[in-house]
Amino acid sequence: MALSGGYYSTLAEVLKATTPTLIPGVVDENYKRGNPVDIIGFVQANHTGEYIRWLRESANLEGAVADIGQGGSTIFSEGATFDAQTAVLRICYLMTKLDKFDNAIWQTVNDYERMALEGMMRDVTKKLGKKIIYDDYTYDGTGLSMDGLHAWAAVNWGQDWDIDEGEGALALEHMRVISDELKHGFDFWLMPFCLARQIDRVYRELGLASLMATTAGALGLIQYGINEAGGRTLMFDNKPIIRSDFMLAEQVNSGQGTTSASARLPYASGTKQYSVFAIKLGATTLGEIDPGVKVAFGKTENDGEFFNLEYFDKLEGYIGKAMRLAAYTNLIVGSKYAVGRITDITNAAPTA
Repeated sequence: MALSGGYYSTLAEVLKATTPTLIPGVVDENYKRGNPVDIIGFVQANHTGEYIRWLRESANLEGAVADIGQGGSTIFSEGATFDAQTAVLRICYLMTKLDKFDNAIWQTVNDYERMALEGMMRDVTKKLGKKIIYDDYTYDGTGLSMDGLHAWAAVNWGQDWDIDEGEGALALEHMRVISDELKHGFDFWLMPFCLARQIDRVYRELGLASLMATTAGALGLIQYGINEAGGRTLMFDNKPIIRSDFMLAEQVNSGQGTTSASARLPYASGTKQYSVFAIKLGATTLGEIDPGVKVAFGKTENDGEFFNLEYFDKLEGYIGKAMRLAAYTNLIVGSKYAVGRITDITNAAPTA
């Protein structure tokens, strides 16, 4: 340690007599990008109901529409049916103690209780982002989960808008197929950073041999657009590709229809696999059902209030109080065509 240049022997001795400057707030070092919570619209259910129901048309009378000549007789037709869909509001929560001694000494630039609450809100929001993608009511073993995007997509296993890439590189043809098969249209692609980066490389540096016969526009449906912040956004078929830290490396062949006998699982062994979603956003209202995806929330006291916050002023055997933060949510997927999916993609350059 260098000399202090004054009365004290070293700078370390000088620092013993000083007070550090504490900058207010906390830097979130567990920050995650592309949270579905920030992308998918939220709608508030009524304050007392525990579940939401909507109808999908199963069979209609289109085949019974008939031609008739002038003066001809008409007949009655019947047979329209519906599939009733239900989403029960599921509860996730976080509860923590607030030590009264700590509260007494934290009266500086930071407020102890406020910091704890803001941290709890960040943690619950991140957990909800993961649940929106990976929760699976059928296979969670407790019956406490909602059905996330993978669970809703798996219902369409075998259809042209739920595709198994077969542990291979992403085929752009499969993205084209999904673009055509989602009959209500869709708003964006959701994928992990590594797959979006592979598309970047193909477009910007490496090229795709089978599509490089001409110059400009050779890669067809891949474009770059500008987002609301003025940054560059990769697009496919004029739909933005949103990169998400919540799209994890996944276990091969899991969560693919009823034959997999499991939810879509995080990576555990073998080669890491990844998925891509195409998602149609729903309207931010429950006034009338629409084909898109939205997150319903409820069981709160006031309009627009997402979290249910409770205080406990006294705790048995502890000098302090507590806060409990709860969210009552579930995913509403209006139409079976609202979520397209490609699973079991390896981290490799895409093919045509």
